[in-house]
Amino acid sequence: MIIRRQGRLVWAGAVLLSLLALSGREARAAPLTVRLEYAAGPGCPDAADFKAIVIARLGYDPFSESAPERVLVRIEPRTEAIDGRLEWRDSSGNWAGEQTFPSVSTDCPRLVRAMGFALAVQIQLLARATAAPDANVVPPAGTGSPPGAAPVGPIAAPPSATTPSPEAPTIPRGTADAAPPTAGRPRPVFALGAGPSVGLGMSSAPVMLARLVGALAWQHVSVELAAVVSLPATTRRADGNGFTQQHLLASTAACATVTRWNGCLVANAGAVRMAGEIDRPTSATVLIVQVGARVGITQPLGRRTFLGAHADGLVNLTRWTGSLDQVPVWTAPRFAAALGVDAGVQFP
Repeated sequence: MIIRRQGRLVWAGAVLLSLLALSGREARAAPLTVRLEYAAGPGCPDAADFKAIVIARLGYDPFSESAPERVLVRIEPRTEAIDGRLEWRDSSGNWAGEQTFPSVSTDCPRLVRAMGFALAVQIQLLARATAAPDANVVPPAGTGSPPGAAPVGPIAAPPSATTPSPEAPTIPRGTADAAPPTAGRPRPVFALGAGPSVGLGMSSAPVMLARLVGALAWQHVSVELAAVVSLPATTRRADGNGFTQQHLLASTAACATVTRWNGCLVANAGAVRMAGEIDRPTSATVLIVQVGARVGITQPLGRRTFLGAHADGLVNLTRWTGSLDQVPVWTAPRFAAALGVDAGVQFP
């Protein structure tokens, strides 16, 4: 009877120890939390956007103001590049490691996405390392083998090619599949803008133009499509008679970009509508084709908005002459130009 009672006590103790061990593993498997300190320059996403990137990757919010460990995220724009850094601090404020993200472009949103992904991977690996059971712990005295049994030594984990260790964690299969785009495969950014300009050599006097432009931009190249229309311009003779003309153009450009500057090859095609202002009004439409080059500069105003300025040098491949009463009044010159500004918004 005494032997059975002791056996029951032993089994009860074993069950209790198993439950305690299980609860300890579950506690260590709890999601890892960190305290975020984020600082970025103008034109970069804010802390809320950075957190959203990490949360979307992890599937939970790892950020807590009461977390013992801190992560410092620093993004510093320079003249032609951006520097990013992730720095870890322990509960005592001591440096625990860092990772740098040098960028050769000024695309801050893309750099922030890469840093957010990297932080999510680090949190995943730290959480796995923390949750992994310690395989070399010796059981406490009094809870081991029964009397007379051989002493139990350290428990060694069986070798496995798929078992991650805290010293050299392995990245899960899904991590590599979800890697952000590399510099060799950048995603294009769409931009839409509009603005006024002044056309020279398109009429006998400078003419006001308005254009609506859409652009698809990569890191160093972009393509543009635009619609251009001018205000009616009037050319008169000394007797007061004259004619008006208005330009309706479609424009395309292929550009190379270096930091904020860009150089483009431009082609314009469309029509010039002319109407005479004499005793017997007449009208005509003339085909116009122009080619040339453009120099421009873009200044970011915020996360997605920008302001741009451009100067176009053009060659009139087709030339026309405005006449009244069979008398030429004005002939389009060989060369023309346009100076303008645009305001726009980007859609990454």
